[in-house]
Amino acid sequence: MSTDRPRTFEILVPGFATGEEALAQGGAVARLLCPEPEHGGPCPIPWSTGVRLEEEEPDPVGTGHTVVAGVYATAGAARAAAERIGESLGRPAHLVEVPAQEYPELAEQYRIERGLEA
Repeated sequence: MSTDRPRTFEILVPGFATGEEALAQGGAVARLLCPEPEHGGPCPIPWSTGVRLEEEEPDPVGTGHTVVAGVYATAGAARAAAERIGESLGRPAHLVEVPAQEYPELAEQYRIERGLEA
């Protein structure tokens, strides 16, 4: 498997005290993934954001009140996005590759915006 082709990842930033605190981070994460919302053309990395509201557990990473960003990118671009998000939120961001069916709209967005065949 080539590491240069885009794949689907989640960037997880766990440990928020409340669901409201996690939800409040969505705008900041969106601005990090797309700093110019009114830009022309596709975003460099197709993305979506959300939160997981669960009780905190020691494992796996991403339990508890967690900010979640789904991205469709190369591993290097996804790592760089995770680093920016973690630095901005002041918490460790964890990068996890996930099955493409977790975010089918991201791969589809990538293909459509770049004029690629399915």
